[in-house]
Amino acid sequence: MATLVDISQTLGDYMLKGWVLTDKKCPTAGCTVPLLRSPTGRTPVTSFCAKCANGQPPAVSASPASIDPVQSTKESSDASSTSQSRSSTPPTEVSDVPGSPIFAPPPETDASRRRREQSDRASSEIGKKLLQGWAMLGEECINENCYGVPLIRPPKAGGEKDPRKECVICGRVYVTEVDWAGRESLRLLDNAPQPPPKPSSTQRPPQPAIEDPIVVPYPQPASRPVTQIPGRTADAPPPPVEKQSTFTRTASTSLSKAPYHDLISLSRNNLEKSLQVLNQHLEYLIACPSLDVVSIGNVAEAIEKTAKALGQLKSN
Repeated sequence: MATLVDISQTLGDYMLKGWVLTDKKCPTAGCTVPLLRSPTGRTPVTSFCAKCANGQPPAVSASPASIDPVQSTKESSDASSTSQSRSSTPPTEVSDVPGSPIFAPPPETDASRRRREQSDRASSEIGKKLLQGWAMLGEECINENCYGVPLIRPPKAGGEKDPRKECVICGRVYVTEVDWAGRESLRLLDNAPQPPPKPSSTQRPPQPAIEDPIVVPYPQPASRPVTQIPGRTADAPPPPVEKQSTFTRTASTSLSKAPYHDLISLSRNNLEKSLQVLNQHLEYLIACPSLDVVSIGNVAEAIEKTAKALGQLKSN
């Protein structure tokens, strides 16, 4: 009894020879294998089942219509000549030696062997898919590594045609694309996930937040005692100073009342801290995979100016 693998192999082999797989099932009870029809142009048209016929098509018997009229005329003339006298000219003997040399197939090469193995594999895989409900199409795979492999279409519920067309060798999936002139062509359907876009050179990497230097308020000098002049009423005490709520107001008040050398020292400390932050930012820009030359140049220029100002303060 033929197995499923044998049936698939037989279907694929005969389809590669030109036989057509029909949508008619085998009339034998319990057999659901579709029938194969003889190639187009061959008469008479025959059909057979790859399972019930054990992989062999039925023998074609010569019909009366297929008998050569010339041959029948010759036979009738030979029969009538038996009653007449023999001709003086002896009959011409037909030689069995062909007039042209016998065709010898070329030796098998690696390329022909690969094509034959690929054809056998395609026949087996297509046969399995056909038994699962797939349909073989008249289009071939456009992959340069596939040698005339026909495409197949997967089944779809509801009787509709699936637009996808798959190759059983390379596994590529195609769809038909129609251009403005109405010409159809196969387009590769790519379902692979796209890689994340690379950051462009114009995009700057995220920069670390630069902390504001902490301004420490200096203690305010003690206020001088109010001297009372005789004959005059004592001046009213000044209103209490409103407490500063932000570091900026505290810093401005302390800087306005701090001595000169304290201001120089405070400015030097702030410049040193700013220089450290700029150096850290420059190291971060250099460590980035995509170098931002513009940002590196701006930071380097800021470092140069800060170092110059710090040098001037230290020289004073």
